[in-house]
Amino acid sequence: MKYKCEGMNTKTKTVKCDSFPPESESVEWKQSLGEWKEIVETCAAFASANGGTIYVGVSPEGERIGVRIGKGTLEDIANKIKINTDPPQFPSVDVRGAPESSVVEIHIEPNPVKPVWAFGRPVKRVGKSNQFLRRDEAQRILEITTGRTWDALICEGFNANDIDRKAVRDFLERSGMKRSTSLSDVIKNLRFGTEKHFRNATALLFGKSPQHFFVEAKVKCARFVSGSLTQFLDERTIEGPLLLQLDEAMAFVTRNTRQALVVTGKPQHDIVPEYPEAAVREAITNALCHRSYTDVGTIQVRIYDDCLEVWNPGKLPPDLSIAELYRKHASHPRNPLLAGAVFRTRLIEQWGTGTLRIIEACRPQNIKVEFETDMGMFIVRLKKTVKGKQAASGRTAAQAWAESGAESGAESILKLLSIGPISPSEIAVKTGRKSVSGALKRLIRKLLEEGKIEPTIPGKPTSRLQKYRLTEKGRDWLKGFSEANRT
Repeated sequence: MKYKCEGMNTKTKTVKCDSFPPESESVEWKQSLGEWKEIVETCAAFASANGGTIYVGVSPEGERIGVRIGKGTLEDIANKIKINTDPPQFPSVDVRGAPESSVVEIHIEPNPVKPVWAFGRPVKRVGKSNQFLRRDEAQRILEITTGRTWDALICEGFNANDIDRKAVRDFLERSGMKRSTSLSDVIKNLRFGTEKHFRNATALLFGKSPQHFFVEAKVKCARFVSGSLTQFLDERTIEGPLLLQLDEAMAFVTRNTRQALVVTGKPQHDIVPEYPEAAVREAITNALCHRSYTDVGTIQVRIYDDCLEVWNPGKLPPDLSIAELYRKHASHPRNPLLAGAVFRTRLIEQWGTGTLRIIEACRPQNIKVEFETDMGMFIVRLKKTVKGKQAASGRTAAQAWAESGAESGAESILKLLSIGPISPSEIAVKTGRKSVSGALKRLIRKLLEEGKIEPTIPGKPTSRLQKYRLTEKGRDWLKGFSEANRT
């Protein structure tokens, strides 16, 4: 008769038998209960597969060597299995032989929710061995067995006090919903859970600090030094609710790329960004919505001299190829609840068209769009190209870029100084920075070395009253830049 070890109420029955089935996908031998950590791992592995039995007190050759059963021995192993597996596993146990030379049989049933974790790692049984799973594989198995995607799982520990009301108001405004809509109605409408049990999507979209629950749910941005893959002029790690991450990533791109003025005959010139705003926004939005939040790594926005890249943790779905991204294809949202909420904000216009919208937005500026996967990351690359001369009937935005000498971060500073001397902190505010960053200091130092600007207090370079002004050389350069834009 079998019994189930649930807590400390363990009873045993002695069975006289010395034949043991060979080790396999559902059988494992252990010599002693001192191997309890391996026993816990195997219990989790069996539960992630089709169940199985561990025989403790059996040699590697399959011979009975027995273990001594003392008071509390079985309760101890049952408790170790329970507290070190997730979901907790409650084994059934039989004992063969006398207490001083017993063989302990630990039987585990298959768990309905897979995979089962042991010591904080997902594990499964393959043949005669236990194998730890990668995060993406564990997530795929979980979705199959539960019918739920990662964003629909309950976020453990997240409660109403963790919700950023400002983020909720921002969502209501963007989605066109009434600002008076109650939080409970918003959660219910988006299927984000209940007021007591919130889903992962809630924490990402409305959490004050989603990174408290998902450490790598952030965006890292960098503007690299010309010709370098390791040094950068500006960098920032962006945290907070998802829509705030999007806005601040877009602001970083705007601050670290250039703008061209195109004369159209209208009272005001058209301003053409170096990379189409619609394409950049689509790439970052897709990364935030469709990244694998179970994978190690953060979203990255990389700006080089000749291209802009958005790196997104997670591979393409198995039935979607790179080639299909260049044509109309079926939608494969990894996080459908999250994507559905963002869809309401009009940041996503139609399912399955994101990559095509990026391509279409880049076409007028002759920017090549490349998609690729590398080291478990999906990459969108917007690459500037040099085209031949266009017909005299009109200039494209790409030509305007090639001919305008468009404005960079350094040129923005020179324009500010043309009005009059200003301090580094004032420069930071007027160029969209929160503080005087290391990148801004490098830009100022570069302009000083080039002789385009000079300090107002030369003898005290670190004075709190220090400001900078334009030199004649800087004024001449700026004049030439302005004239080039008018031609």
